[in-house]
Amino acid sequence: MSIIKIALTISLAASLTLASAAPAKPPGLDAARKAFAATLKAKNWTALADQIAWPLPIDNYGSPPSVAKAAYLKDHTKLTMFFGDDAATLKCIGGDAATYQGDKTQFGFGSWVVDCNGNEFYFGLKGAKVLFTGYQNVNE
Repeated sequence: MSIIKIALTISLAASLTLASAAPAKPPGLDAARKAFAATLKAKNWTALADQIAWPLPIDNYGSPPSVAKAAYLKDHTKLTMFFGDDAATLKCIGGDAATYQGDKTQFGFGSWVVDCNGNEFYFGLKGAKVLFTGYQNVNE
């Protein structure tokens, strides 16, 4: 076997290993994202609190590293100020493809992320329920 064939075989094996590293999407991931977007659109802040894993990690320039549930319930803008409720963002959260964040060195490791024009929404399993698990703005 030539050196090129060996190199290609190793490269193919490595890419298959990396591709299989992502776990299967949690059951209910897409439904949870759609429900989250619908709750945001309805501005039902109390119901939204039940769809979030607390404290919620935030990676956004100039913001604290997380938002606590008590702070959110006192003033929902402690969280919603980061991403609002515009139609394009809501459509993205509920409908765009989610990808697995498998890089241990990056924000949101172990979650499924939807990138909405640099606003990244992370979702993952907490117990048996899919929840919103983090927010990052990569534009700043």
